[in-house]
Amino acid sequence: MSEPKVIVIGLDCATPQLVFDRYQEDLPNIAAMMKQGTWGPLKSTIPPITVPAWAAMTTSKHAGDLGIYGFRSRTPGSDYGEMDIAHGGMVKEKRVWEYLGDAGKKVGMLGVPQTYPVRPVNGMMVSSFLTPGTDVEFTYPAELKKEILDAVAPDDYIFDFANRTQAPPDEVLDVIYKMTDQRQKIFKQWITEKEWDFLMMVEMGVDRIHHYLWQYMDPEHKDYEAGNPYEEKIREYYRHIDRWIGDLQALAPEGTIFYVVSDHGAKRMEGMFVINEWLIDNGYLVLKNKPKEPTSIEKCDVDWSKTRAWAWGGFYARLFVNLEGREPQGVVPEAEYESFIEELRGKLMQVAGPDGQVLEHKIYRATELYPEATGDVPDLLIFWGDLYWKVAGTLGYDSHYIDQDDRGLDYGVHDWNGIFVKYDPAVAGQGKRDDLDILDVTPSILADFGQGVPSDMRGKVIE
Repeated sequence: MSEPKVIVIGLDCATPQLVFDRYQEDLPNIAAMMKQGTWGPLKSTIPPITVPAWAAMTTSKHAGDLGIYGFRSRTPGSDYGEMDIAHGGMVKEKRVWEYLGDAGKKVGMLGVPQTYPVRPVNGMMVSSFLTPGTDVEFTYPAELKKEILDAVAPDDYIFDFANRTQAPPDEVLDVIYKMTDQRQKIFKQWITEKEWDFLMMVEMGVDRIHHYLWQYMDPEHKDYEAGNPYEEKIREYYRHIDRWIGDLQALAPEGTIFYVVSDHGAKRMEGMFVINEWLIDNGYLVLKNKPKEPTSIEKCDVDWSKTRAWAWGGFYARLFVNLEGREPQGVVPEAEYESFIEELRGKLMQVAGPDGQVLEHKIYRATELYPEATGDVPDLLIFWGDLYWKVAGTLGYDSHYIDQDDRGLDYGVHDWNGIFVKYDPAVAGQGKRDDLDILDVTPSILADFGQGVPSDMRGKVIE
């Protein structure tokens, strides 16, 4: 029996209602994998965002284990405002390619989130979308950098198309396709020219096209106009991805096991809840001077001696209690912490939408989500209106709601479930399953290679 080979195709933000339903007839290669394999919605980590979801997928550890709850966290030992970006060095848990490399397998990773700065692997790596640029060392081994730059010349290698651009749709599409085509070209070359047992890549273009163009194709979006010239652009991009997947299957050695996965899903954005304005109006957050224009909470003149809670925004809110003995200028006594948290949660759960409509909020304490929670743990994790509403961390408005993202253009948000498709030519698939979790991916890959699953992993093997 020959040694297995496994390819993981990561599509950041690819969403079940498009891949499995609305667009399935347009995606013949993925559809064929589904017909012969095992597939279904993939429950994301909480919070369902790129960082920490890909780290959760590749370690089989949840956000609490990782101590990563979003793209940024407070610098250890700092005051209220100093931040660190969630770089690869923050992932302390062993990742799937490290287990495989230790077992002697040759591995290759292209664009997998939280891999910058790069670390040595038993194979090759090109770092991901948070890489600052091509002037840094973004490959392992270092000499791979020239090969990558030569492959995309005369253009520069594109790590990401940054969120919240004001560029028009045609320009957005041009850059997304160029970025995608670069990675597709490199990954195909790896399959045919490199020595490998395991390859994994993540394409950020799916996420970016959702954020920028969702309003053009979703009749339920408040900004949708029927017959607009961009109505089919997301469908066309998915077709582009599917054709490339077909190319990969044709190039890969016979018997290669394929996974097509995403870290979370997507849906329309309704607007933003301005949580810090709500905290001010309810007496929990006190400013010495209120900004005259939208300003990040960490840049505001907060009176910490009178402030009991504040929050960071994004796809969800991380609320922190100004707890005595924990925070630099904490004012909430530890004896009152439990009742204070429940007071906040109770009031927030009752907050209606901007037109008085009832919204479905999910508000958790970290202890309710994670058996263990490390790092800068939020006191409350707040998911507004079932994720249709983002949460603004900025201040300087006269309302608790705003129509658009506080940091730029955004029309699509994240959803609780991503996608999972596994095709193993040697094994009959199980068809659709509804019990799949993002933490199951790494154990399943290890099982493909006949490797034991470490007892501290939280996921199961998808048989």
